[in-house]
Amino acid sequence: MTEQNLFKTGAKIIECFEENNYEGYFVGGAVRDYTLGRAVSDVDITTNALPDEIESLFEKTIDVGKEHGTIIVLMDDLPFEVTTYRVEGEYTDHRRPDNVFFTQHLKEDLSRRDFTINAMAMTADMELYDPYDGIRDLDSRMINTVGTAADRFGEDALRMLRAVRFMSQLDFNLADDAKDAISLHAEMLDYVAVERITAELEKLYRGINVKSAKDMIERTGLKSHMPFFKHIDKEQYIKSSAQSLEQEAVIHIYNNSELSGHLSALKLSNRQKTTIKQSLKLLDDLKSDMHIKLVAYRYETDILTGVNAIINSNELLSTNHKEHLQSAIDAEPRLVIQNRNELAVDGNALMTALNARGGPWLRKCLDTIEREVLLENIKNNESEIINWVSSHVKNEDGNIVFTDGR
Repeated sequence: MTEQNLFKTGAKIIECFEENNYEGYFVGGAVRDYTLGRAVSDVDITTNALPDEIESLFEKTIDVGKEHGTIIVLMDDLPFEVTTYRVEGEYTDHRRPDNVFFTQHLKEDLSRRDFTINAMAMTADMELYDPYDGIRDLDSRMINTVGTAADRFGEDALRMLRAVRFMSQLDFNLADDAKDAISLHAEMLDYVAVERITAELEKLYRGINVKSAKDMIERTGLKSHMPFFKHIDKEQYIKSSAQSLEQEAVIHIYNNSELSGHLSALKLSNRQKTTIKQSLKLLDDLKSDMHIKLVAYRYETDILTGVNAIINSNELLSTNHKEHLQSAIDAEPRLVIQNRNELAVDGNALMTALNARGGPWLRKCLDTIEREVLLENIKNNESEIINWVSSHVKNEDGNIVFTDGR
């Protein structure tokens, strides 16, 4: 779905509101990115219609947060998050408002948003409503809060990290009052759920200027209140270069294995934890000069390329190791087999050939055959493999014995 079609379909929702004497506007990140000429993947809408009224106007809706005014409206099978204009009460825990109040005024709704570049609205005809000078800040590539920075960060402490994330994502600068407010109130990040912090960091590392964001995290003191990162040496953190949160973790754990004990604090997904574990193992295998073909065979392509990016941007391994990994990446498409299922024999064939029952020997035998085929010491042909097994493995009264083949 192109962004043009997204806005065109979303306009049908806004037009429905207007036909029923309500207001409706595109709002938030979609407006910001459209104005910047960036890709738009989802579009949010705001309205003065109350949640019950939203549900009554559309055939297909999903209640995802009615008490906070948010309803998903399905239009042409596309989901749009539609939220009633609202203002918020006190944030006594620096995470979420104690109360939410609906309002009939768009400007009041926009006043509660975090940054001026996210506080713009747009009509169905793509005309901007910009009461807080978001366009000015887009033009000057500046992250500015709506109103006083200390107030906005006091409401939701995650906004401090979001400000830095937008620096990376958009390659913008951070306004001086926002920097000062973060430096004064960085400890409020301790109130924020780890999952929310990790989600922001993942977006930060997908940005186009990660370095400036990391520098700001260190300079303002946010790093000292971030799980896992608080334990990383300052100079090592500033010096490292990573393209993902997982890569950042790999670099620092590789340099200081004690950091692995703090990784669980980030509450990463199983996939992320596996990526980190496999990347660290690959780095160790490269140091041990594992055969190029074995390196290519034992690791998924994304692990190989991820570690390649790490060692090309950080002083972790020698030039020889870098060349070794690149050779493994180049060799991967040309491997004789890509996985064990492609071996010309299986366990049953080996048991038949040796007239033996299964047991630990079988895994050892298959592992050895796999390696020899991969290194092209044996052709991946059933008869040749069986001949090789016959000269290297013996059944001595039911005991399987591996020989040297001589």
